[in-house]
Amino acid sequence: MSATDADSYEGSLNRDAQRGVKMVKFKVPDGRPDELCVLPKHLPFAKYRGKSGGKDTSDEKKLAGYDFYQAGTAESGAVAISPKRTSTSAAVEVYELAAGTTRPETLTASFCKEVEKTGKCVAKFKQTDNQFTTTSTASILGYYHVSRALGDICEIKPAVLRTMDIEQHKQVVRLAGEMSARGTVAKSWNLFKKYYVNPKGSEVARALFTSDFTQIYGALLENTTGEEGYKEWLSVGTSLASTRAFARMADSRPAKTILGSRDFTQSNVQALVAVRDMSEMILLDYLLAQSDRLTGGNISNYQFVYYKDGDEVKSVKASNAEDIPPNAAKVTIKKLTIKDTDAGLLNTNVFEKRGYLSKISHMHPGTFERLQTLAEKWEGDASVKEFFHQECTFSNSQVTRFEKYLRTAASTLKSHKDSGKLLLDLDLDDYFEGIEPPVDEGPTIADSVGRWEKGAKNAVVDVKTVQRLLERVAKSLPAPKMDPKGVDGKIARPPAKSNTVAAIEAFQTRFATPADGFIPPDGTAWKALVLAAQTTT
Repeated sequence: MSATDADSYEGSLNRDAQRGVKMVKFKVPDGRPDELCVLPKHLPFAKYRGKSGGKDTSDEKKLAGYDFYQAGTAESGAVAISPKRTSTSAAVEVYELAAGTTRPETLTASFCKEVEKTGKCVAKFKQTDNQFTTTSTASILGYYHVSRALGDICEIKPAVLRTMDIEQHKQVVRLAGEMSARGTVAKSWNLFKKYYVNPKGSEVARALFTSDFTQIYGALLENTTGEEGYKEWLSVGTSLASTRAFARMADSRPAKTILGSRDFTQSNVQALVAVRDMSEMILLDYLLAQSDRLTGGNISNYQFVYYKDGDEVKSVKASNAEDIPPNAAKVTIKKLTIKDTDAGLLNTNVFEKRGYLSKISHMHPGTFERLQTLAEKWEGDASVKEFFHQECTFSNSQVTRFEKYLRTAASTLKSHKDSGKLLLDLDLDDYFEGIEPPVDEGPTIADSVGRWEKGAKNAVVDVKTVQRLLERVAKSLPAPKMDPKGVDGKIARPPAKSNTVAAIEAFQTRFATPADGFIPPDGTAWKALVLAAQTTT
């Protein structure tokens, strides 16, 4: 996807570009352009919450119902907006009013302070602020939809794309000063004063402003409440690998060996859930190039109750546990929630830098399969890539960056699974019922791969399998001539131009004969390739 003038989804937000399933509009005073809120499309293969995604859809509609201008009583549905005054990143907080409270036409510092005490913060509007806190609209929206694509992992809250009139936002910036915002968040608010001197010429013109420069845009997300700092993980600072959950996740032994029993106990359930949480946090943060998960206390947890219902293990937030069957075996544990999702796809990918992805030795089978599905859909269905560009506001460079991490994560974890380095043994139902994960007989291809003139069928899935194995062998030896230079499922015509055919022949020259650039299933070359991939890893 190249950045061209014809691409209405690249650069400053085009208010007229088609997005989502519905565009909600809000009247702005003085005849200025309407503010917009987008009810997003959903990825058809993702696991959105509720029946047919109904819970997430309902929550998105609630977010899209907050009018930043409506004055009136709490009973009329009026809400108040107030500048965030603590922590680091600037955000506009949305408050439901306490019963009997009336919002005035013009917000004042004293009214906002009172609302902070008596109202309920239900949402936050976060806009780009790159200099101090690396806040990114694309990151927040990306985390929401990628988490659902991977099976609704890490307790990510719903988020929608929203715009806000510049003059209204200037008033919030003013209120931040009047309400004595301090520290980094005050610096973040003050940045907007600089941006507003010359919006079109500012360093964030493309990432903050609409293309007509009458509004800014950001992500409006449901506020996280009831969470706690994940003490065991936060106490190690930036040394996440020193936590017990990480050590267990990186331990190549089966989960049953690590824990020593299959008893449904608090310690066993907590251990399995923590290992799953750790692997999924690493995967999600790797895919979205998170830069500050390990700084600023950006890891939280909820108290959850896990209980046995027949041969199933079910869970519910501890605050909603009154409906658990009275005689059910149950335990209360900590479950990860990621509420800080705004620092992705901008700066250093911390988990890539630390090599954490390759440390994952245990994963939930559903998460693994959904990762592979996302990677396959990305390659074979152009609408998936368009979804992240259009619905999540990924720039073209962010699309390319996400694609790199997605391909790497899918191929790395698949190769580790094929070689036995990754065990899919974190399904709680199976674990506590004593059901062993299916034995993986290793990679297979359904038909031949290689030179077209020799009759190779070159099915995309088979070509990708061969390419992944060649990549693994080339990297491990190292043997650069055996590198197919990508996993795209394609064999070029004519074969003389195919990097994959050249890699096959280089492999055959060393490990199998003849070097004919042709690999049939169950043939000598295929068996040699599988063996080499297993023994050189």
